[in-house]
Amino acid sequence: MLKRLISRRSKLAIRHKVLLYKSIIRPVMCYGSQIFGSAGMCHLKKLHTLTNSFLRQIVNAPWFIRNDVIYRDLKIKPFLPHIKDLSKRFFDKLPSVPNELITNQPAYDPAVPSSQKRPRALLEHEFINFPQAKRLRVQI
Repeated sequence: MLKRLISRRSKLAIRHKVLLYKSIIRPVMCYGSQIFGSAGMCHLKKLHTLTNSFLRQIVNAPWFIRNDVIYRDLKIKPFLPHIKDLSKRFFDKLPSVPNELITNQPAYDPAVPSSQKRPRALLEHEFINFPQAKRLRVQI
């Protein structure tokens, strides 16, 4: 049903399509985003690619339009910085939660090497460009 409303042939105005994206699609994709720090880069890249395809369908963009231009024109934050903001807000609110199990947790120090794989380590990463894996050519 949403696919028809957002598709390229939809007669719905772009601002309404963006509203559908912001109110329904993006919250579903970002559900549980506080633990995305432990997800692999390939999984985050898939979510980022999915977001790009949704926005391209919304504005009916041809292949030569850059994703950065689409994000800027629609005034939408890219997916990974949006996840970072959600995680930052979550971790900032965490000390004020009255739950005893949460308040008794040891202090988090991202400088400790064992903490690098924890979800909160996502806040220190820069996701400007995804790293490209170099493939070795095997000569036969």
